[in-house]
Amino acid sequence: RNDVAEFYIQLFDSALACYVGEAPGVCIYAESCGHASVMEHNGDVYCCDHFVFPEFKLGNIRNKTFVEMMLSDKQMKFGADKRNTLPKQCRECRFLRLCNGECPKNRIAVTEDGEPGLNYLCSGLRMFYEHAEPYLEFMAGELANERPPANVMEFAKNFKP
Repeated sequence: RNDVAEFYIQLFDSALACYVGEAPGVCIYAESCGHASVMEHNGDVYCCDHFVFPEFKLGNIRNKTFVEMMLSDKQMKFGADKRNTLPKQCRECRFLRLCNGECPKNRIAVTEDGEPGLNYLCSGLRMFYEHAEPYLEFMAGELANERPPANVMEFAKNFKP
């Protein structure tokens, strides 16, 4: 309650950024993937550092330029699939704009309806967002009015959930 603007926690900062319509600053909460590619020691380039598997190999730096691989149809599809493969439960969730389904590598659970592709962290993230929502809303208002979001500390002292 006394550390806003003193300490920065990635989840909190990303949630606020997404809440106000800005980029989250970390790929797992972004709407699409494809900005964390990896190059192995032998020059092989993959779509993402969490997906270093043959089906996600874009090529080798000795045969293709990095730009060519990053702009390839395969990389574009990989990026768009983050959003396009979300289960219905996610697509209808009021917090979708905050988590965007999180990282696809974590989508190993099934929804309440049995649809695959749910992030196994979903229930915990949902609890966090439900708890944080009034504070995010307050900070968003402060930012919109060109006041420091750290004013949330005074708000938090008086807020009764």
